[in-house]
Amino acid sequence: MEVRSFTPHLILMGLMIITALALAFTVDVSLNDQPGIRMSLPASMDSGWVGDELRYSHDPESAKEQYRVSELELPDVDPVSGGKLYTMSLAEYDALPHDTLFVKSIYTNTVADQVFVSIVLSGKERSSIHRPQRCLTGQGHSITDTKYLKVPLEGRKPLKLCILESVRNYQDAEGKLQARLDYYAYWFVGQQRETHSHYERMFWLAWDRIVHSVAHKWAYIAVAGERDAEDAGAYQDEIIQFVQKLYPHLLLKVQDEG
Repeated sequence: MEVRSFTPHLILMGLMIITALALAFTVDVSLNDQPGIRMSLPASMDSGWVGDELRYSHDPESAKEQYRVSELELPDVDPVSGGKLYTMSLAEYDALPHDTLFVKSIYTNTVADQVFVSIVLSGKERSSIHRPQRCLTGQGHSITDTKYLKVPLEGRKPLKLCILESVRNYQDAEGKLQARLDYYAYWFVGQQRETHSHYERMFWLAWDRIVHSVAHKWAYIAVAGERDAEDAGAYQDEIIQFVQKLYPHLLLKVQDEG
């Protein structure tokens, strides 16, 4: 029996993809400045969730890098140095194009559970958004597993999320090394499109550039928190419940997945 080799076909497909991407990022395109999402996070949500926006100092002489807005007399002024506070950290500011926009909040409920939420909106350059795995590992997380989750939403298809499970080591107050279990759930939103896949987002980005000669701004939404070592799957139910409350506050209108 003859065994067919698929290598030539794979090479051809690879060349086609490379050609499409080359065309996508070299042809003249116009930038659509209208995002598909609100660049704001709600101050509060159902079930007692209250948000506190985050600000960052870029001054090395500042008392600390990260502030909660509730701690500040003026939301964009460093209380120690009097310098400007930003919505992104200095490391993010240095690594990303300066027209990248951020919104970040920490949400706390009545039983002191905490969830971190961030929105990153791309600028003119596609490098504004990259794979979340790159960010997490750069922040000291060791990714242990990747999972996918569907969040039921009223009046539309379930929202698909990608979840990265990670472990991060830290020293406690006594100097002992401890391990913290975290989760990081995310998805991307474009114009009339949503996806949990970085590669699908790149496809639609190239498609719109080639077919429509337009570059849309994409937003990258993340919901993160701690996992319970004794109940490894419980956090997924918590993500579903939290995103169901958050989602209506974010989108400008209901969108079907592309």
